[in-house]
Amino acid sequence: MRDFFSGFKFKIIVCVFAVVLGVVIYAAVSGGFAAFPQALLNTIGKPFVAVSNAVSQWVEDSIDKFVNADNYKNENEELKNKLNEMYQQIIDLERVEEENRQLKEMLKIKEENEDFEFSPPCSIIARNSNDAYSGFTIDRGSDDGISLYDPVMNANGLVGMVTEIAPTYSKVTTVLSDEINVGVITFETKSVGIIDNDVQHANDGHCLMSYIDKDSEIKNGEIVKSAAGVVFPGNLLIGTVKEVYSDQNGLSLHAVIEPAVDVRTITDCVVITSFKGQGVAD
Repeated sequence: MRDFFSGFKFKIIVCVFAVVLGVVIYAAVSGGFAAFPQALLNTIGKPFVAVSNAVSQWVEDSIDKFVNADNYKNENEELKNKLNEMYQQIIDLERVEEENRQLKEMLKIKEENEDFEFSPPCSIIARNSNDAYSGFTIDRGSDDGISLYDPVMNANGLVGMVTEIAPTYSKVTTVLSDEINVGVITFETKSVGIIDNDVQHANDGHCLMSYIDKDSEIKNGEIVKSAAGVVFPGNLLIGTVKEVYSDQNGLSLHAVIEPAVDVRTITDCVVITSFKGQGVAD
């Protein structure tokens, strides 16, 4: 008998009795013996109920997606269309604001040059990737009063000239091109010369001013403007002198010009359709 009480089986019985006693006490404290079976079932069944609810919700969502797929697709398309409309309204508003800004700037230039007549604001719609001089196409043409060889500019200075014309568009050759030969003069020393570009300087985004008198006092940092002529009006900003060097024969000087307008990145411009002296040779 003594071996039984000290044996392993007795210890198991004691443990089971302790567990049962603990459950009985808990049941009595929390609601009595009558609630014990229900509480036990709730405890055991709780994980299964949670899984069942999750499966039920998944099935319900899947059926809803299948049954209402067309409705959801239509709603999605409608939202996309509304979003696109909002984006377009923002783009249109920005364009109107940009055109107003251009018009205000052109008005200031007009006040300084009363003989200038301008086209409506122009947007660049294409760039010639094969053009080393960054030529481009604008969305205005002869229907807007633009003519062949009209000067092109923006508020910052000379951009180029129209070299091809159609009713609704024009192609512009930029101030970097070797086709542009405009007489220029510096603001401070009154040094004169001609824009006579080459590919080497155009690749760096620079113009080349040539035929400058060897005794000229032209210097770096000087402002360069157009001289009045039959193709380009006077007083249009070209840029600033970046470097001065002698010609190979030593008879004249060259000046590298940093253009006031980066024709490679601009998105808009305006055409001078008329100015005093245009097309009139001396």
